[in-house]
Amino acid sequence: MEVAVQVGIAVVWWIALAGALALTLVAIAEIVRILHHAREIDRLAQVALPAARGIAGNTAAIGDLSAGVESVGRLVAIVETIDRTAAAIEGRVRALARALREQGVA
Repeated sequence: MEVAVQVGIAVVWWIALAGALALTLVAIAEIVRILHHAREIDRLAQVALPAARGIAGNTAAIGDLSAGVESVGRLVAIVETIDRTAAAIEGRVRALARALREQGVA
């Protein structure tokens, strides 16, 4: 009976060893897949990095746009003032030309 117990223990041990080997192979396969995906992520990150830097550089100026909008508002007001002044000058020049024609000077 002692030999039968030892054989039983050996059989259980070999079954457990085979199971552990199978689980180890599955774990190694998963680790290989993870490493492959990690390398692919790293490669794609290296490809995207210059674009990300460009985007960051382009969006850094967004804060400066509000100052530009304020400047545009002031420029529009100045242009409107110039337009009104030019219209007034034009009216005065026409009146002067009309007065000169009436006096026979022009």
